[in-house]
Amino acid sequence: MTSRSLGDEPGVGHPRDTYSDALVRFEAELLALRAQARRVEAGRMISFLIGSIVGLLRGDLPVPVALSTTVSLVALAAFIALIVRHRRLRKTIRRAEVGEALASIGQARLDRDWERLGDLWASVDYDDPLLRPAAVDESHPYAADLDIFGPTSVRALLGPTPTPDGSATLAGWLSEPADEREVLRRQAAVAALARDYAGREAVTVESLLVRRVNPASWKRFLTWLDGPELFRTSDDGAPRLSPWVLHVARIMPLGTLALAVAWFFGAVPLIGLAFPLTVQLGLAWIWGSTLTDYFGNASAPSPSLRRYHALFAAWEDYATEEETLRSLQEILGGNTGTAASSEIRSLERWLDAADSRASMLHVFFAAGLFWDVHVAWGMERWRARAGARVRPWFEALGELEALAALATLAFDHPDWCWPEFVEGEPHFSAEGLGHPLLSETDVKTSDVTLEPPGRFLLVTGSNMSGKSTLLRSVGLAAVLAQAGSVVCATRAQLTPLRAFTSMRIHDSLTGGVSLFMAELLRLKSLVDAVRPDSEAALLYLIDEVLQGTNSEERRVAARRIIGHLLEENAIGAVTTHDLALHDDPRLDPASSKVHFRETVGEQGDQVLTFDYLLRPGLATSRNALKLLRIVGLDDAGDGTSLA
Repeated sequence: MTSRSLGDEPGVGHPRDTYSDALVRFEAELLALRAQARRVEAGRMISFLIGSIVGLLRGDLPVPVALSTTVSLVALAAFIALIVRHRRLRKTIRRAEVGEALASIGQARLDRDWERLGDLWASVDYDDPLLRPAAVDESHPYAADLDIFGPTSVRALLGPTPTPDGSATLAGWLSEPADEREVLRRQAAVAALARDYAGREAVTVESLLVRRVNPASWKRFLTWLDGPELFRTSDDGAPRLSPWVLHVARIMPLGTLALAVAWFFGAVPLIGLAFPLTVQLGLAWIWGSTLTDYFGNASAPSPSLRRYHALFAAWEDYATEEETLRSLQEILGGNTGTAASSEIRSLERWLDAADSRASMLHVFFAAGLFWDVHVAWGMERWRARAGARVRPWFEALGELEALAALATLAFDHPDWCWPEFVEGEPHFSAEGLGHPLLSETDVKTSDVTLEPPGRFLLVTGSNMSGKSTLLRSVGLAAVLAQAGSVVCATRAQLTPLRAFTSMRIHDSLTGGVSLFMAELLRLKSLVDAVRPDSEAALLYLIDEVLQGTNSEERRVAARRIIGHLLEENAIGAVTTHDLALHDDPRLDPASSKVHFRETVGEQGDQVLTFDYLLRPGLATSRNALKLLRIVGLDDAGDGTSLA
């Protein structure tokens, strides 16, 4: 397999043009739909007025009463029909609004306009836990340093995952590398989805019309799925009713109804009807607490589940011949029974029936018909029929969402490449490697090759020259590659790697941890992450070893840590300002040296500029004193010049 980009695929246009065309299309559609909605609203009002006025004045009008009555009934029927039509139009308008927002979201992603991106996601009520600041896990081997999650992150460049399983699947893929076989399987599916913008747009719009299920409610729902039968004789602490309850609920209301008919015709006294009704009311009250607990778990995610049948149907109907996508569709499409969309729709109806308990009329149905018992029995039958398949359905849906999310990145960047996995000793190399979080106008690329175990890449350069960005570019390429995604490069090759970074280290005042101690703990975790028996070698990326201590101790510690990593099954890169680090007789011959360079205008403007070009060898320039001069601190305050 060779590295290639989506731009090499036939029929793939530039994403910016595609999003612009979609925006124009949805704007025109919304204009027409909203005009139609206004006409329907006007017609609804007119038909209501005509039906009401003619109906009220039908005896006073100079026309036959039969005619005025007919006109009134026709007008009121038209009013009801227009209400139904208006509701459908509102749904169609909402769908078009989501499509319009998606096109704008695509443009914001390309521009790396993070603030606008967040506002646009909020406009479609999409709240992704992976986009929240709390999603950043400082203890993870690389997620915090590489900006994998959070509002300004790799996750923000991907498509939506509205289900809990979708977010969990994507988080897992970005947090843990997959083996080569799994990566290639994902790549094929992602590439197929990326080529099909229209089909992916349709299912994405449908996905954003559902409401994310609250995790706590979803947990209760899963508890209900796995719980014991409601109508049983054993008592294990879970809600239960004796099987005879079903027989009573089926037979007794029929007898009461017969007594009601007899009482209506005077065949029995009122007490003959009041007595069974009182008994039924008492039974409904006795069973009520058990049924309340039962419905509380079962209907916990309602109304969030009410739109999921349409999302399942969209994926079931998605046209594809790609093997992975087809296998996931088979899980949803009923290879083990009825299709997921049909069963979820059936569950939604039962959940709606259960929610009727909030109605003021519920007590009459509960007492007169034992409504709750019949609804619970229907839900029990559904659970017995389809409950065991719910988890596989949502897991398959979650994987489809994660694949579509990665496909969004591949579609947005047709010039990025699919990485190539190679055999042999641990390896990473990339041509035209850039940082994916930078826009196409800001990104600078480099050709990078990491040395095999026993050697490392030493990156030097002045402040702000691009050292940290280079390390993050390497790390993100490795992470995205092993998630099944394209990477920000024109060509990339690697073996299976487990990334571990030590870059953004913070002290903790409340935890009593100094910067130096925090750095030591992070580096200790890095060293411990080396697993000689692992098929995937460690990829270490260290930015400025131990900044929290003095220069001499930093050099000693850095030499020991890097020396230890050189003895392990690991490859990596280290940045440093300390040019004396390479003087160590052990590290110098083991390092491949590259650097970045800056330019300072010396003709009065004192502007510091960088070309972000990676060059061989050690950096020879320094800019700390020049930066002091630029900010006006070229005099030390005691008459000593810093120049």
